[in-house]
Amino acid sequence: MNAADNNARIDRLEIMLSEQEYTIETLNSVITRQSRDILELTQQLDLLRLQIKELKKQVPQAPIIDEKPPHY
Repeated sequence: MNAADNNARIDRLEIMLSEQEYTIETLNSVITRQSRDILELTQQLDLLRLQIKELKKQVPQAPIIDEKPPHY
């Protein structure tokens, strides 16, 4: 191998490294955004669960009777 071959290999490696750094930064920003989204969705789900529990407390617990409507 001569110096020109070595320089070409080094240039290719530098380009690959640069592309990998860009990809890693992009993936990191996507993961960070998804993490925030998951946290927000989890909080919303917890709030909805609490609201459902509160609504269940307000519903009477009387058994449902299979009655025919009055117009029959």
